Amino acid sequence: MNLKQDLTFARVAAEQMDDYLHAEVLFYPIGSVDGMQMPQLTIGAWLETEWRLNALRETHPDQIGDVLAAAQAEVRKVRHRIPDLYQNKARREFKSRLDSWEMFLNDRQDATAQPEPYNAPRSGYAERVHTRFRLELLKDDVAQLSDQLSRLRMLDGRLRMRFKPGAFIWEPELAPAAPADKFWFLYAKL
Repeated sequence: MNLKQDLTFARVAAEQMDDYLHAEVLFYPIGSVDGMQMPQLTIGAWLETEWRLNALRETHPDQIGDVLAAAQAEVRKVRHRIPDLYQNKARREFKSRLDSWEMFLNDRQDATAQPEPYNAPRSGYAERVHTRFRLELLKDDVAQLSDQLSRLRMLDGRLRMRFKPGAFIWEPELAPAAPADKFWFLYAKL
């Protein structure tokens, strides 16, 4: 986690949200800002960055407060002005991330069926669980289609069958903002 990068991304995401929602692409390239490579802009990337900054707001009030508040206000303004574009883009992203999450789980299932040299000890779960996390945020932000929600429940069932409870897998300072009953998949390993 890089607080400076998150703050920069929040500011740039807010500035470019209108352009992003009007663009055909789902993953909107931002490029480099102030010498930092930015992630591609999506609603899920915005929501995760907003969530992280909110989680750290009390411990870094002077750094986060005004920047996050201004970014949130701008995104709300754009969302209110073009709600259909926002909703459609969020649903498109949900489906895309759901497809990606399913492919990851399928690959992990195939890998665990292989003999030892192919069954690498590092599953990549901690890095790839951002996809599942963004699905949760998107689901809470915009009503998703019932067939997509059913797929997510089915995939969660598959994950829970292989789930090994454990410690919070991201930075410890984020754990208080991630209750285990809601974000159970962040307290695990495969």
